[in-house]
Amino acid sequence: MTVAAHTMAVTSNRHAHGLPKGHSMPIRAASVLFGFAFIWAGAGLWLVPGLELAPSVLLTKMFLSIMMVTAGVGMTQIATEKPQCELHFDARHRQVHVVEIKSRGNRHVVQTINYENIARVDVSDTELVMLNEAGKIVVELPLDGPHSRLDAIAHLRSQSLFPA
Repeated sequence: MTVAAHTMAVTSNRHAHGLPKGHSMPIRAASVLFGFAFIWAGAGLWLVPGLELAPSVLLTKMFLSIMMVTAGVGMTQIATEKPQCELHFDARHRQVHVVEIKSRGNRHVVQTINYENIARVDVSDTELVMLNEAGKIVVELPLDGPHSRLDAIAHLRSQSLFPA
């Protein structure tokens, strides 16, 4: 998708500034392995016969299996890459496009905002927030530190969206 001939992007990608992107491969592999092990252990707990089927034994099995399956699902989620967002500034149409990038590189525009609808922009080391005239948040983009903040401020100033 082509936004315009002269677009600039503010990204929350840690990889663009030389910072590691997510967890390393051994951590991700271990989290998947242990995650599935916890899920199978939680399900396999019901295959182990008990001495008696007392309510306290069943309650304990249920509690342990729920905790193990929940921990397993949580551990497998560590290995998934989260979608990242970018802001593309279209100077010709005077619009900001919020673009979401999925883990496989698929991009799609989530939101388009006209420059006239942006009343204020707040930028910190952790996030960029655009507000409308009513003071409601229009866009919230996480930033990865002072380098991303300076990059975002430079892009916003070039589009006259941030005070000098």
